[in-house]
Order: sequence, then structure tokens, then C-alpha cells
Amino acid sequence: MNFGRLSLDRTLGCGQVFRWRKEHGWWRGVLADRVVKLRQNGAGIEVVGRVPESLLLSYFRADDDLDGIVREISKDDYMAELVKRFDGLRLIRQDPWECAASYALATYASIPRIEGMIENLCRKFGSELSDGLYSFPRPEEIIENEQKAMHCNLGFRCRRFVEFARRVHCADLDFERLRRAGYEDCVNALKRFEGIGDKVADCIALFSLDHLEAFPIDVRIRRAMENVYGAKGSYKKVSEFGRAYFGRCAGYAQEYIYVSEARTKKDV
Repeated sequence: MNFGRLSLDRTLGCGQVFRWRKEHGWWRGVLADRVVKLRQNGAGIEVVGRVPESLLLSYFRADDDLDGIVREISKDDYMAELVKRFDGLRLIRQDPWECAASYALATYASIPRIEGMIENLCRKFGSELSDGLYSFPRPEEIIENEQKAMHCNLGFRCRRFVEFARRVHCADLDFERLRRAGYEDCVNALKRFEGIGDKVADCIALFSLDHLEAFPIDVRIRRAMENVYGAKGSYKKVSEFGRAYFGRCAGYAQEYIYVSEARTKKDV
């Protein structure tokens, strides 16, 4: 299967998603409650699993003109070097509920910690599929037995996570409406929920709701934006600079910066 310019290693291993693992050259994960294995084969991708081609094409955003996006965000030598260095890195279009739930758990946690919490939730609430993998639990599965959540090692996030699941189940959050909304309306609506601040709202908007202008800021991005572009100050100020400078696909630029910083520097 051909997705255009796609590097599985750079795309699935860059921190956007939390449930993919690489084993013996194959990336293994769960999409739409189906176990799927993917392996790079030159410009193509080998697929094992009963997953519709349309779902894979949507997931890896095959509809994005990556060549055009790369040209658009290459505003300077720094970014031009990053897009060459990490060629084939694409944003992923995740399931909105799974993305929102995962990033709601991600506050003040390392990636291994986030992965552990998500794995606990899937094992406690999801359905066993195959090869030791589980489906991602739906909101109704979580609120049917809230006590289970207390045994998932979520820490201080547990109560607000269950409440978030309840509100999604009650349709207080309409993901498709947020996909159609403007960027500002989308993130403001997400921030109405406890535990979803600026960064988490931007991640949900970028990684699952097609708001490619979103520009999440963490310690790595803040460091690079100040060192390279002199952009510093509040979250709002730095994020606005990123969106204004890189334009309608600023989120792609953010991900290239994130991967570069994650691989070359140690957070403090």
C-alpha cells in the first residue's frame, strides 16, 4: 500500500500516539478495534490485518499534500534542514475520543508513564483482541464501572478522567462539531473540561480534529522557539507566533521541531 511519503519510524515513533510498538521490524497497534501490523517496504507499506484501506489512508493523512506542506513551512534554513532530516514524518488523524482521552491523561507525565496508564485502561475496560492487545475503552465502558479506574494507576487524574468520559458519553462534547468549527472555537470548547488546558486542547485539535494550524507548546518547543526564533513569553504568545509564522500547517512545523528536540537534547 502506498501512502505517499511516509516513514513509519518517524511517524509512529515521534510521540503523537501511544499504543504502537515496533517488534522485529513490524509496527503493531490497534485501529478501530482491529489489530494491525505495518512494515516499511521502500516507498510502500506492508499491511497485515483486516483493516480497511480507507481507514489507513485517513489515519496517515494520505490526503495531505506533504510536498506542498513542507515547502510552505520551510520559512528558513532551520526548518528546511529539519524537513529533510525527518523526511516522511506525517501527522496522524487519530480517533478523537482515543486522542482526547490519551492526552487528558498526559498532563505532568512522561511518555512511558502515559503509555502505562493507557495500557492499564485498555486491559481493565477494553476487549481482548489478539496477540495480547486490547481495544481502547469507549466512554460508556468506563462509566459503567468507575471503581475499575481506581486500579489503573491514574493518580490525581482518575476522578477527572472518569468525569470526562461521562460528559463525552452524555454528548456534552461533540467531536465532529469541533472538527467543523474554527480553530479558536475548537480549543476554547475543549478547555471547558477539567484537565484540558492550552497544550492538551491544541494536541487534540491537531492530532484528531484536522486543525493543522494548532501549535502545541511544551518544554522542548518553548526552548527551540526561543533559541531559534526569539519567541518567548506565555504559552499563548509563543503559540500565536508559531501559527502566524508557519501558517495554516503550523502543526507540521511543530512536530518536526518536537522530534528534533526530543532526539538531540535532554529535557530539564
